[in-house]
Amino acid sequence: MRSIFVRPAIVLALMLGASALSVLAIPDARISDTRASFSLEESVPKEFADWKVDTTSVPLPPSPDQQSVLNAIYDQILSRTYVNSKGERIMLSITYGSRQNQQMRAHRQEVCYSAQGFKISGLERLPLTIAGGTIPSTRMVATQGQRVEPVTYWFTMGDQVVLTYFEREWAQLKFAMSGYIPDGYLVRISSLSSEGQVAFDKQIAFANQLFPTLNPDLRRRLTGNS
Repeated sequence: MRSIFVRPAIVLALMLGASALSVLAIPDARISDTRASFSLEESVPKEFADWKVDTTSVPLPPSPDQQSVLNAIYDQILSRTYVNSKGERIMLSITYGSRQNQQMRAHRQEVCYSAQGFKISGLERLPLTIAGGTIPSTRMVATQGQRVEPVTYWFTMGDQVVLTYFEREWAQLKFAMSGYIPDGYLVRISSLSSEGQVAFDKQIAFANQLFPTLNPDLRRRLTGNS
């Protein structure tokens, strides 16, 4: 009988915590102001292992409405396509927002893709082993006409990966109680392929070659791992 009430109790507690954010004094100090800053353009290598930036590829631009949202949420947006010696291409997007509060928060990618006319399938949440740690991630396949794009992505808030709505609310509440607004990263790795699992495996291999090349502090912020 007790188990029947445990989950509702947890949900209620988290809802109350989220509600508390609206009545607590909204912090105006950003945690990002207490940390070293990074330029994503300069910190993420354009060439590593068997990969280099493909200067011939033009990223699919977001709609004007989506671009407006991105500009409001993020301070930095890195968008690149890498190609290897086999001609395989992987798209990398890393975005950073110094103010992850109620009004300006990273959007779920399934929502963003849907808003641009993509159909979403195979949506799942699963832990992935990247850079020597486990990252709670989301996978999906976005389809629009002949374009089939398997996507892997995750969010960080502060120094931790947050997967669910309640995890984001809880992380935000903890920072608010300390008087800070958390910052956050969105990491998205995708490719064009009709073979979803093959594409996902290549994306993880790509990530495991990329992340060891990054500054350790930036790597920790992007993955939630030391």
